[in-house]
Amino acid sequence: MRKMNVITSLCCLILMVVSLNTGFAAQKTAADSVGQAASGSLIAGKIDINSADEEMLTTLPGVGPKTATRIYDYRKANGPFRSVDDLLNIKGIGPKVLDKLKPFVSV
Repeated sequence: MRKMNVITSLCCLILMVVSLNTGFAAQKTAADSVGQAASGSLIAGKIDINSADEEMLTTLPGVGPKTATRIYDYRKANGPFRSVDDLLNIKGIGPKVLDKLKPFVSV
C-alpha cells in the first residue's frame, strides 16, 4: 500500500512539473509576440519589412539568410520600402516568391 502511495505521489509531482513548464512556455511565447509587436516588426500578424531584422525576415516563406541580408541591405541603402511590390528589386525574389510573401508582410 505504501508503494502505491509513493507511485501516486510521484505521478502527481511529474504532472505538476509538466503543467508548470507548459505554462511558462506559453507565457514566453505570448511575451515574445508582444515584444515583436511593440518593436514594430509584427503588425496584425504580418511582418513589417521596413523594421524587421534579418532574423525575423528569415521566418518568411522563401526567405533564407542570404535573401534576408539582401532585404536588410537594400533597405539601408535605399530607405524604407514604399510597397510590398518593391521586394521585386531584391535578387532572389521574383513574382512567385513575392506571391508567397504577400500574405505575411506589410510596409
